[in-house]
Amino acid sequence: MSPVSESQGCVVDGMEPEEGRKMSLQDFVSVLESYRGREKTMRTVQFGLLLITPFTQKNTRVAAEAVSAQLGSARLILRLFDDLSMLQYSLSYGLGKRGEDQTQRVLKLANNIFDMLYYPVEHIAWLQDMKVLRGKSQGLWNLSIVIWAISLSLTIVRALHQISILKQQKAKSSDEERRRVEARHLEEYLTVIMQGSDLLNAINWLPWRPWSKPFPSWQVGLLGLTSSIIGFRKLLSAGK
Repeated sequence: MSPVSESQGCVVDGMEPEEGRKMSLQDFVSVLESYRGREKTMRTVQFGLLLITPFTQKNTRVAAEAVSAQLGSARLILRLFDDLSMLQYSLSYGLGKRGEDQTQRVLKLANNIFDMLYYPVEHIAWLQDMKVLRGKSQGLWNLSIVIWAISLSLTIVRALHQISILKQQKAKSSDEERRRVEARHLEEYLTVIMQGSDLLNAINWLPWRPWSKPFPSWQVGLLGLTSSIIGFRKLLSAGK
């Protein structure tokens, strides 16, 4: 459950497929050799396994859920080393770019703050689970989900605000500029869907969720897989 925004544009190392060209085996290998590419692959498989649980026999379902849980744990371990990259990203953004929309800048700064808060909270909870630190971890796990949910909400609001800006730009654009604006428009809508899917799962994992029963495994898998596929698409687009 990483809160790091997909809009950060993590580029796949060494992967620059030409526009319109189908991805080759080497392109996929390049994805898997990059940190973000491997994490996205693990996330996609993790939630994909949960999605298929209603269509499998009991033994297969138990195995699928167990493998999915192991992939989730592996991703958690990887996030133990994400603090510095998140700090570097936040420092590089600073207080925003000159001429940037004020609302976008405030939302992005808040986003970065909550993203940076997420990691130490999750790390401490994990250390308590490992008995390295004393104390019960459940409260911190819940807090980490709340922080993640806030980060997701901020990204959704930021994307919706950007959509309204793009609509104004589209009305004043030439034909060529309009195509570029429409492409950005699509990306912002995909961001809303991606982050909204994760937000539903985040709320579902809280003990005080607004609905009575938690989502079944397949529904968690559907939401997570939807988010993962869009995230994978953004990752590949960043390398073009």
